[in-house]
Amino acid sequence: MMKLKRWELALLCGLLFTLLWGAAPIRAQSRLADKLVRLHVIANSDSQEDQALKLQVRDAVLEEARAQTQGQPLESSRIDSAFLEHIRQAAQREVEEQGYDYPVQVERTRMYFDTREYDTFSLPAGDYDAVRVTIGQAQGRNWWCVMLPPLCAPSCEADFEQTAREGGLEPGEIRFMTKDGVQYAARFKIVEWWGELVHSLKG
Repeated sequence: MMKLKRWELALLCGLLFTLLWGAAPIRAQSRLADKLVRLHVIANSDSQEDQALKLQVRDAVLEEARAQTQGQPLESSRIDSAFLEHIRQAAQREVEEQGYDYPVQVERTRMYFDTREYDTFSLPAGDYDAVRVTIGQAQGRNWWCVMLPPLCAPSCEADFEQTAREGGLEPGEIRFMTKDGVQYAARFKIVEWWGELVHSLKG
C-alpha cells in the first residue's frame, strides 16, 4: 500500500475539502441554468455609434419580449421560432429606424458565460441557454443579462425578488444570486473555476 507524504496528504485533503465545499454552489449554478435564459446582444463594431445602437436594440428586444407575453410570465418553452422571429423583427426595425442598414440575426443557443455582476444580483460562470442577437458584422463589444425571468428590465430593479419569485426562482436561489461577502465571492470563484474546466474539456 502506497504511503502518502505529509504534504501530499495535506494537498489531497485540501482538494477534497474544496470540492466538497464547492459542490453546493456548483449545484446551485446548474439549477439556475435550468431556469434562466440569458440575453446576449452583440454590436456591429466598437464605434460609439454602434455601441449606442446596441443598447437601443437591447431596449427594443426587451420591450418586444414583454409585449409577446402580454403580462404573463415568460416560459422557456415559449421561446420558440415564432418568438425569435418577433424579436428579430423588433431588433431589425429599431436598427432601420436609427438610420442603419445592418442585418440582424437572432438565435437561441447554449453558451458559456463568465461570472457577471449586475446592479441588483450576480450570476456565476457556466453554460446557460441564451437568446443571441447579432447586429451587422457582430465585431463589437457585447451586452448580456437575463431575459427569462426579465431580471434586467428597468421595472425589475425596484422589486428584484418579486420578479425572480414570479419567474420560478426559489428563495435559496435568490439568496445565492444576491448574497455578498467573502464566502459569496469565494464560492462564485469555485463555480467559475469548475465552469472553465468543463468548458475547456468540451472545447
